[in-house]
Amino acid sequence: MSDLILHHYWPSPFAHKIRLALGLSGIPWKSVEIPRVPPKPLLMPLTAGYRRTPVLQSGADVYCDTQNIVRALAEVTENHQLLPTERREKILAFTDWVDGTVFNLAARVVLTSALDTAPAEFIQDRGGLYFGPNWTPEGLKSQLPGVILQLAAHLHSIDSGLSGQGGLISNELSYADVTIAYLAWFIRGRWDQGPEFLQQFANIERIEREVHDVVCEAYEDLPAEDALKLAANSESQSPSGVTEQCGVALKQGMQVAIKPQAETSDQPVVGRLRYLDRFRVSIDHHAPEVGDVVVHLPVAGYQIQSCE
Repeated sequence: MSDLILHHYWPSPFAHKIRLALGLSGIPWKSVEIPRVPPKPLLMPLTAGYRRTPVLQSGADVYCDTQNIVRALAEVTENHQLLPTERREKILAFTDWVDGTVFNLAARVVLTSALDTAPAEFIQDRGGLYFGPNWTPEGLKSQLPGVILQLAAHLHSIDSGLSGQGGLISNELSYADVTIAYLAWFIRGRWDQGPEFLQQFANIERIEREVHDVVCEAYEDLPAEDALKLAANSESQSPSGVTEQCGVALKQGMQVAIKPQAETSDQPVVGRLRYLDRFRVSIDHHAPEVGDVVVHLPVAGYQIQSCE
């Protein structure tokens, strides 16, 4: 197994989630710090233009999107603490819902509350990512009370499911609990009313404490240029092939474009289709800085289209 390299920046909530996941599993990793907003010249050649944070690199294999990254951690390390085999699909279904529905509400609360204080460049960039091109500050502010109510309703449901001891889905802490912990960390640290708001949810606060208490981050800093050189000097260890699926005519070797399904300012990731199953899509990508790499994304939540 190649060294695991996390391309991230420290305040990123999704990067924090993966750092917690690595720490809970006791997996060592190398840290490459990237800019918060584009341009990201020492990341984009590696990812075929994918600009979100974080990205996990293992040699010439590049994993995007946190759900996909956690699946990859279980595969490349054979460590099943995050995703115990018998509860794997329940955990992934829960965390997919949190990352989509619940986190998007939390992000709306945080960004709306920061409209008058955060740097304009940051607000404009994140507004395009989360709310699409037609969002307005006035629209966000008018909707804020209702968004807070929705967020609280979802958190009450999660909190009720955490009654008793242990984690959400098993007695041992898992990726489900990491997901709860990063969400609470984000709300607490980015919204001035976050600490007071979270006091309604004693069980969520308990999981937040327990996860952060047991995590020990074992990482070393790595220059971004060294990560690109490592990719250039490595070969992908991932499989190839396209699983036939009803109604899908995509074939290995086709030029495809992959973009988040939600309305967003993200540009598509484009490359030759290398691998496709029900959960992951992989493309072959070449750039002078990294040579030949394979970029992996999840199928769920992404639109995959042929360019031919």
